[in-house]
Amino acid sequence: MFFKRTPQLQPLPDIPVWTAMDRVEPWLTSMALLSSDRLVVVDPLNQSVKLLDVVQDKVRHQLKVDDIPTSVCSLPGNRAAVILPYRNTLLIMDCENQLSIVSTITVQGKCEKVAYSNGHLIVLYEAPVKVAILHLNERVVKQKVLEISTYLFHNLLSVTTEGDVTSIFVSDFNNSSILRLDEDLQEQQVYPVPDGAEPGRVLAVGENQLLVNDFDDRLWQLDSTMGSWTHLIQRKWNICEYPMAFCHDRHVLYSGGWKGVQRFAIS
Repeated sequence: MFFKRTPQLQPLPDIPVWTAMDRVEPWLTSMALLSSDRLVVVDPLNQSVKLLDVVQDKVRHQLKVDDIPTSVCSLPGNRAAVILPYRNTLLIMDCENQLSIVSTITVQGKCEKVAYSNGHLIVLYEAPVKVAILHLNERVVKQKVLEISTYLFHNLLSVTTEGDVTSIFVSDFNNSSILRLDEDLQEQQVYPVPDGAEPGRVLAVGENQLLVNDFDDRLWQLDSTMGSWTHLIQRKWNICEYPMAFCHDRHVLYSGGWKGVQRFAIS
């Protein structure tokens, strides 16, 4: 796999996300890859979830949710889960050809981030920082308060399953590190970010590899088995605040933020 060496990132044309339904300039805070040609994103400023066609470079469908969505993850069956933190609610959405809400899940407090693995939702709460594992029927399987501080909701979440091992990664902004928890929410490892940089987004991409961006506008590759870091790129935009998604089939890294979705071909 190409993450075993330092890849080259070549910018591609952005995918526009502005639509006639938007009142203000779009701002994307989370994204999830549904398939090699579909990406679902949340736009809190326009209180919308958007389904993007990354082949035709357009918004295929947009659904107003009349609240502020903050996080999205993909689910099996071309579905997605979207968090509405101010309603303590998770929306389960069908994303086949257009977006529709098929069910809702009530969560126990204000959660900001969501991920999925092995039939469970993993949610990250703020103040105090807590990770919880839920069934899709709302039942809490287990939960744990983490001994890390909250700073402007910059504690971020990614989950991966390698074989029979599930790892939950949480970025710890104040302590300049990434935490790895197991499926029992026990802390297994701490990865200090090089140069004491504050971590932004963290994205598990498979084969024990993660992408981490920091508040010095750098993008890193973390090998969670070896604990080694590789500096991939440093750009002039504020990439640390932008969500990421990675497509293995197309070898494309997607990064969202203001106005549109940036794309980078990996070689």
